[in-house]
Amino acid sequence: MILGKVIGTVWSTKKDENLVGSKLLIVRQLSLDFKEKENFVVAVDSVGAGEGEVVLVATGSSARQTNSTKNRPVDAVVMAIVDKLDIPVH
Repeated sequence: MILGKVIGTVWSTKKDENLVGSKLLIVRQLSLDFKEKENFVVAVDSVGAGEGEVVLVATGSSARQTNSTKNRPVDAVVMAIVDKLDIPVH
């Protein structure tokens, strides 16, 4: 899974019929201290995430395991909105 921040939306009027009705989000990867990295992914939103929210993104075949992405041509899905990270200090 990827920790990321929603930075935008992709609008597409022409797309595969299996993606009709799917919201596409641009998610920039974050480090554990919430610093933005260069990497980003376009992911189908399965949880109602919005711009500025920190999310978890599943990729690969795992991205097709949510109710909204099952059997669809999806390689990345926003599957959780992050409320908090707890990282123990050693």
